[in-house]
This record gives sequence, C-alpha cells and structure tokens, in this order.
Amino acid sequence: MSKFKLIEGDGFLAIEYHTEASATSALVVDSPRIPGGSIVDTTGKTEALGKWIEVRYQINPAALPLTGWIEAAFLGAAVVPGEPFVPAVDEGAFVAECVRFEASSQDDRTIGADYLIAWAWLESDLTDFKPHLHDKDAIGPFQISQKEWDQYLAADMNLSPGPDGRLSGYAQIDCAAWIGKRDVEEFVKGMATGEPPIENYVASLLNAFHCRLIGVPAAIQVQRIQTAKTVNPPMDTVLSPFFDAASLANLFTDRKRYLAKDPSGGFSAVDAFVNVTSAALADGMKKAFTLLKTHVPGFIPPIDDKTVSSAWMQAAEGELKAWTDGALIESSGDGRERVKKYFTAATNPHSPDEAWCGAFAAWCLQQAGEAVASSIIKEPEWAANWKNWGDLELRQRDWSGVPYGSVVVLAPADNTDSSGHVAFFRQTVPSGKIELLGGNQSNRVKTMVVERNKVVSIRWLSTLDVAPDSTDTTPIAGGVFDSSARDQIILARTLYGEARGESEKGKKAVAAVVINRATIGGWFGKTVEEVCLRRLQFSCWNANDPNRAIIKGKLPGKGDQLFDQCFDIAGRAVLGQLPDETGGATHFHADTMRRFPSWAKKATRTAHIGHHIFYRNV
Repeated sequence: MSKFKLIEGDGFLAIEYHTEASATSALVVDSPRIPGGSIVDTTGKTEALGKWIEVRYQINPAALPLTGWIEAAFLGAAVVPGEPFVPAVDEGAFVAECVRFEASSQDDRTIGADYLIAWAWLESDLTDFKPHLHDKDAIGPFQISQKEWDQYLAADMNLSPGPDGRLSGYAQIDCAAWIGKRDVEEFVKGMATGEPPIENYVASLLNAFHCRLIGVPAAIQVQRIQTAKTVNPPMDTVLSPFFDAASLANLFTDRKRYLAKDPSGGFSAVDAFVNVTSAALADGMKKAFTLLKTHVPGFIPPIDDKTVSSAWMQAAEGELKAWTDGALIESSGDGRERVKKYFTAATNPHSPDEAWCGAFAAWCLQQAGEAVASSIIKEPEWAANWKNWGDLELRQRDWSGVPYGSVVVLAPADNTDSSGHVAFFRQTVPSGKIELLGGNQSNRVKTMVVERNKVVSIRWLSTLDVAPDSTDTTPIAGGVFDSSARDQIILARTLYGEARGESEKGKKAVAAVVINRATIGGWFGKTVEEVCLRRLQFSCWNANDPNRAIIKGKLPGKGDQLFDQCFDIAGRAVLGQLPDETGGATHFHADTMRRFPSWAKKATRTAHIGHHIFYRNV
C-alpha cells in the first residue's frame, strides 16, 4: 500500500470520511473526519468514476486503522518513507501498559508484565530503540522486525494496530507478548515430540529468553543437553544444525554478550551460555520488580494474611517428619501407601510410580479445610496446572516478600525426564536461592534448594473477605441454590466490576453466566458466591485488579444508580426470575481484547451483547 499526505486547504479543517463511496453515505463513526495534512494508506480501491478512493487512517501508530472513503481530490503527494524509528516512551506509561497486558490476559501467564519489562530492558535499556542486530529492520524496545510484526498482524486476533504500529514502543508490548507466548508453545511442543518425549513440559522464563536469543529449535536442544547433563559442547556445535555459516556468524555478533564467554573469544560452551543468560535474566527481573514497585505499586498488593498457610504447611511438615524419621522412599511399602494417599486429592487416579509432586501439594491443601480445598486446581497431578492456583502471582516480588507456604512451580530439574515440579516455599537461603518442601523430591518428601532461574511461578491464596459487611446467609424464600442476601450483594458487586459500563441487557447477560455456572455446579461452584469468587474467573475479584478496591464496599441506596441497577438485577437473578438471553453461556470476554483467549476457539459462541461476546464451553 502507498502512503499519501492529504491536502491542507484554507476552506476546510478536515476531510469527511465516509463508509461508502458517496457523499450521502454515513460517516465512519469512530473518526468521521480526517484532519488535513494527515497521512493515509490507500487500499487500491476506487469507485467507477475515480472520484472516490478508499483509504486507511490511523489516529496514531498504536491505534486500530479505520477504513473509509474520501474524495480523491483531497489525496495529495505521495509520502517517501524514511528510515523507520520508534519514539521514546515514558517509562511509567510503558510499565503500566505491560501491567495492562497481564491484567487483561486470560491465558497462560508465563509471559507476564515482569518478563516483558525485563526483556525490553535487556534489549534496549528502555531508551535505545535504534537497531542493535544485524537485521537493521529490527527496532524498538523489543527489537521487533517487520517480518515479526507482519506475523503478529496475520495471527488470529481480534484487533491489531496496523502496519505502522511497530513504530510505537507501547504497541510493541502486545506483539512481544504474542511472540513470547508463541515461542513457548512451540518449545513445549518440541519437548513433547523429541527424544525423550516430555508431555506438559513447564517452560521457564529462561527457556523463553533462550527462544528469543537463539530460536526455538536451538533452545530446545540446549534444554535437552542441560536435562541430560552428560555433555557440554560448544554453542556453535549446538547451533550449526539450525543456521548456515553466514547466519551463525551474524548470531554470534548479535548475541556476543551471551555467546562469547570462551577465553579464546570464540563460542562458549552450553553451561557457560546458560549461566550467563540466567544471570542476565535475573538482573532484568530485578529491574522489572523495581519499576513495577515504582510505577504501578498497586500491581503488587500486600499479602492480607500470611498465616493462612499454617494449616496446609502443618500437614506438609508432618509428612516431611514421617518420611525423614522412617527413612521412607517411594518404592518402600510405607512410602507407596503414602503416595497412594496423596493421589486421593488428585483429579485422576495415578500409579505411585508416576510423578506425584502435584498430588502431594493438593493433599496438603485438602487437609486445611473446605475453604482451602476448594482452591485446588483441575488436574493437580500436573505441575503446569498449578500456575493458575490461588489469586496472587508473587513472581514479581523479591524473595523476602514471599510468604511461607506459597506454591512454587518449577521447570523440570536437570538430569530428569519430568515435565515440571511443584512444591511449597519454605525459606530463603544464601546466594539468592530458596528452599522448598515438596513431594517426589529425590523420590521422597523432603526439602531442596533451587536456583531462581528454575522458578516459573509463585502463587498465593488471598483470604480477604470480599463482603465482610454482609454476613446474612439465611436462604431467601424462593431463591435458587439456597441464595442469601450475601449472595445477592456479591453478585451485584461482580456485575458492577465486570459490566457497569454495559446496558441493562449487558448486565443481565453477565448475571446469566453466573446462574448458568451455578446450575452446572462442579468445578464452577454450587452457589452464587462460590461461582463469583472462583479464583481467576471474574477478574474484578483478582487481588491485583484495581476494580476489587472499588467494588468491595459498594452498597445499594448510596447514590450510585449503576450499582442500584446491578443490585436489582442480582436480586432477580438469585430468585430465578432473570431470563437468559445468552443462549446458556458459561463464559464471556470483552470484544475489545487485542487477542481473544485461547479457550474461545474451542467454545461455542452464543451471543454478542454490548461489548461482551458470550460462549458455552461445557
């Protein structure tokens, strides 16, 4: 497409922007007029007489392009493209935009705000956006090339900021997140199909960083060498199958900081490469923590009750003592019986000969009572699933802020064929390491010390009562699911947090999703309160979501008409008097999301009401 500068004239301030090639057609609603002097892209379409031409216009490089028709007479001279460049970003705004990505993401959060900030800092120091790689086309905070940007635009997503979006450091954030998620998915698939095949591999942030530095196939090979721990070849030997000689030389120049640690000045060995990249990423993550704490302090909320873990850790410490005092191992009779006991807390029955770290964690939580047991994730036997446990991600903190008993998800240990590991945080130890207590650690329940680069996620369970002012749980006459006044106020606050900007119909639709989930029951929850507060389901209740502080104190009759409307709708919902216009939907997401969540592809779309798209996913 060619770019043109629109004619600037004395007799007009802006050019009308029509939906069709006609002065009588409707104007493009979002931007009905384009200022004179603006730059537009032509789409190649003109009407029969050539008096009208279709163009695409962006308010700024990060905005969604809008397509419409203008009179051809306003099309001025062609714009000769200069060298692309990315303007400086405001550090605080950049960090906040990284947080926005993570807060709005409904998929795996391996690529989170902290990693995105660390990646940008390592590539560009968040200030130097000129090209640094041999591909001089790669620019910006993440050094994204035009080819990568085009791949991002071609992906199956709802919105994109158009071809010029790459020239915005803020717009690059979403693209970088997409690249990181894509690379991790390809990495996990590669680990599952190689030798030996490892299903449900838990990729670490270091794996993601390696994918960016040397490509996914080479990153997989580095991980397999690290896993086996039998050889330590030079990196050029590892990389040669994936790069021709010229490309390998360019890679060495581009990534000399990480690849050239051999005393001779040549390629370093695999172990040295891993050590250097691990140290660099650790520095980047520390920087990210500082920036998050400085610019978006609310994103790292305080822990409301650090004693909540005492119940499950009492069970874990008791098992540790039993295994230690009895010198048990999983192959012994007593050891096998204990492992079988742990699997009673798992979703699927497993053999004691299989990995059981997740089953042990689930069993310990189960001993803490019904409230904690209800937090256990689906299929806890898989370590990867624990990345979604609880409602707080603590990876953004330094170790001193991690409470005793937090759930820590790790990438697989070296010299094992496991897919990952989960254990409980016990304490920090010197040299920046942490001690964990878990099952299936050297075939027993024991403690172990791990490096920071193995940590994929650290999860915590908030216990803050979201409705301490509403304690009446007496069932309402005629209410569904034994709903009470407490259920009504929690549902009303949920509607306010998720849909206060929607029409009455839109609010009713969100309420219908809650009722549909409670009707199905099971993992969704069997009451309105349980459904609304199910962790990581309604984002307004996430501990680091700003909405939570707004909604938790809302009451009817206090002058907020929107909340009064939500309370009324909630009242009708808990009495079973609300018609369902969603077609039985159990899920929804905003239609403005830049990237639809992965679950939407597998679900049945049932309705589009207001700014929400509804699905049935059962």
